[in-house]
Amino acid sequence: MGKKDCGLGIGAIVLGIAVFVYFQGLPGAAGSYPKLVSAAIVILGILILAGSFKAAKQEEPAQKEKKNISYKTVALIVVYLFAYYFLFQYVGYVIPTFLMMLATSVTLGYRNWKVLIPTDLLISIGLYLAFTQLFHVRFMGLFF
Repeated sequence: MGKKDCGLGIGAIVLGIAVFVYFQGLPGAAGSYPKLVSAAIVILGILILAGSFKAAKQEEPAQKEKKNISYKTVALIVVYLFAYYFLFQYVGYVIPTFLMMLATSVTLGYRNWKVLIPTDLLISIGLYLAFTQLFHVRFMGLFF
């Protein structure tokens, strides 16, 4: 973490506050979800900012080993996002979300299948239930 993370943290805090202020005028419960998301963005921005300060204190002048992500990896993840977008419209939410998280994790080098499959499945189903039951969002699609 460094200057970029400090800027990202500050940017997230500013964005979260701006979104919160923008949706202040919505009547009743219509603005509750955007306000909740903006509060989460502010909290994450604060965490990123705090992490960047902590990392700046712990950094040594010695050069750190960095893991470079190739353009091929980024392009592959963009392809996954497009496939996710189109699958989402026709199949639904749970299956494309599970496949997207699984493919992205494997592409980025995580291959502990005993952790990966249950975690991705629980996150997909959990988010689906949160959006449909808690936030009353209806998804179009064949399954779920």
